[in-house]
Amino acid sequence: MRSGRSRPSQDHGTQFGSVLDGLELPDPFDVEELLARVSQKRGRPIHLHTFPGIAGEELPCGSWIATEQADHIFVEEATSPLHRDHIVLHEISHMLLGHTPRQTLSRAFRHLDADLVSGVLGRTSYETEEERSAETLAGLIATRAALRGTSDRTTPSTLRRLNAVLSDS
Repeated sequence: MRSGRSRPSQDHGTQFGSVLDGLELPDPFDVEELLARVSQKRGRPIHLHTFPGIAGEELPCGSWIATEQADHIFVEEATSPLHRDHIVLHEISHMLLGHTPRQTLSRAFRHLDADLVSGVLGRTSYETEEERSAETLAGLIATRAALRGTSDRTTPSTLRRLNAVLSDS
């Protein structure tokens, strides 16, 4: 019996492995340090912004906006640190997987000059393969970071808790 959600194919598994193997995770893990490393790898700045009120029924709790000069990750301001980090990992995963921002979030970002924005990627569901892939890779990055720190007490407490929860399932 198949569920409504598809599972990543073996090709995706190989791609995830390649991305993970090429990703130098900070030790101890720190999402801002990871952003700096991905920024350097991509050869363009990545700016992280918190933004009040971007989450909603039809709006994502995070988005990636690409301009010609830089990448911008927007995260709902009113969220927990653990959720914030996961949102950032999700948006980074889109970049690492080579996804192209193409959605329009004009209702959430009315103040942006559309001519300056080359693309926007935001999630409101996991209905597309790209969203499922980014979510899977974000989880794999978080798990790898948490597992690396299981013997290291300097690992941030949120990652230790995440590792404990994932280990129980």
